[in-house]
Amino acid sequence: MRLGASAYLADAPLTGPTFSAAAEAGATLAFTSLHIPKDSAAGARAAATAIVSAATDSGLSVVADVSPNTARLLGDSPWEFLQSIGVARVRIDFGFSVAEIRSIAAVLPIALNASTLRAVDLAPFADLDVELIHNFYPREWTGLALASVASSVAVARSFGWRVGAFIAGDSVRRGPLGEGLPTVEDHRTIPPLFQVLALVDAGVDDVYVGDPALTDRSWARLGSFVRDDVVVLDGVAAPGVHPAVVETLAISDRNWPDAAEAMIRLEHSRERFAGLPLPEGGGQPRPAGSVTVQLPAAGRYCGEVAITLRDLPADDRVTVVGRLSAQVPEFRARSFTTLLH
Repeated sequence: MRLGASAYLADAPLTGPTFSAAAEAGATLAFTSLHIPKDSAAGARAAATAIVSAATDSGLSVVADVSPNTARLLGDSPWEFLQSIGVARVRIDFGFSVAEIRSIAAVLPIALNASTLRAVDLAPFADLDVELIHNFYPREWTGLALASVASSVAVARSFGWRVGAFIAGDSVRRGPLGEGLPTVEDHRTIPPLFQVLALVDAGVDDVYVGDPALTDRSWARLGSFVRDDVVVLDGVAAPGVHPAVVETLAISDRNWPDAAEAMIRLEHSRERFAGLPLPEGGGQPRPAGSVTVQLPAAGRYCGEVAITLRDLPADDRVTVVGRLSAQVPEFRARSFTTLLH
């Protein structure tokens, strides 16, 4: 998976810090919209140059969203100009004919709209260097279903193309609505890391943060996933849990290959936790997101750590040592670690 950050003229002060944080997290891509509300070619060119320059300074490759109005505002030879300032690819949103798109593609690689175009619409470009990138949806309840994104991946694969999509931010959200810029509606209010995991599991190749900023913690969590392929789960320790238990939870582990429906079971936890000073009493409620350990009464399962994916009944053989800060999605075969504070 490739990670990308976004920048917009209205949020110009955030551009440099966002691109820098993204690059530190392992991002290699930048997205910007060049539907520029300017009335002169000189102003439009300066605005585009500033954003591309900031991305280039952070080592990010720029995808620019363009329309016929972009071409008018940029003046003569708009695509050659974008190529000259370092834009790596242009995303064709709307308003161009097939012939016009092919003429743009003769200058710059293109991306097409994964949200609106069908296989028959894409066929005229089968011989070109193309990527598909979804829309983001600024207004609540207008985003796509995850199944629609998965379907677009199947179409892209038939052409041998990559697919990109957007996640919503958890810090500064783009105005005027400020409701987030995800591709998938169900992602609008969940942590950025969990949005990424869902898109990657659906087959998406490139994930862009649609909004102009993330919290430092979210960039760090995305960085752990992108650079190290480790999913970090944040939570809060239960009162009185021994520090050795908390420290051992921070060691990376994996879900069992025969994953349970109701919980994530840490594959190597029994040997790590059975000898630790576990709480003496079990039988606490286990709502979704609980971090639990099997007690000696569980026999050979003593020390097994699990994270509940749904509400489970109390069990005297199981003690709750913490709770995650957000409901966790199911995990496929990937490493993760749990940080309880």
